[in-house]
Amino acid sequence: MKNSIAILGLVLTMALPVSAATPFDGKLIALDAGHGNGETGAVGDCNGTPVIEADVNWAVRLELEKLLPVGTYHEVAQLDSRQDRVANAEAAGSTVLISIHHNGSTNTSADYTQSFVTQKNDKIFASYIHPAIVNALNLPNKGIKNDGYGMTVYGSLHGVLTESYFVTNTDGACDFIDYQNGATNTRVQKEAQAMYDGLYQYFSQNTGGGGKGRNQ
Repeated sequence: MKNSIAILGLVLTMALPVSAATPFDGKLIALDAGHGNGETGAVGDCNGTPVIEADVNWAVRLELEKLLPVGTYHEVAQLDSRQDRVANAEAAGSTVLISIHHNGSTNTSADYTQSFVTQKNDKIFASYIHPAIVNALNLPNKGIKNDGYGMTVYGSLHGVLTESYFVTNTDGACDFIDYQNGATNTRVQKEAQAMYDGLYQYFSQNTGGGGKGRNQ
């Protein structure tokens, strides 16, 4: 009888599902929704309805968080100083940083995708994130610019600042209103999925992740 119970226990143990390993295991992604904390960023317009960049940034972050495994992302606090935001991300033990932004122009037809980095390891990381966004949104590609812009100039995290599209573009602004009204397959969702895909590929091929210092 004891042997039967032991065998039954072994069978039940073997039958329990085992969580498959993923490239996100042991990683922590710092997600910064650019601006906020009283700062609007660029402001677009859709038929008289204002579209605030900070709101778009926040929406993309929330959609990306829905895709990422629980416990693999850190919501960067919306502090006044960009340097303090990076310090917040580093203190949490983050592996990489994505600072989510959207561009603005007085020309309401202007629209393209661009990303910004500072050091070589930033560019390696961005080389996974940026092309994924370009492919997802199918906008003109202005490339990855290395000019020490925004949050990427601080700290030691491998980071990228994304400017995925223009909130001042009429189509882009109205697309966000559609998103707020419950539409699917909008730019917000496509952008979040692209970031997830880029992160997945980056961690799949760079097991160390990041956060080891910018000049390594």
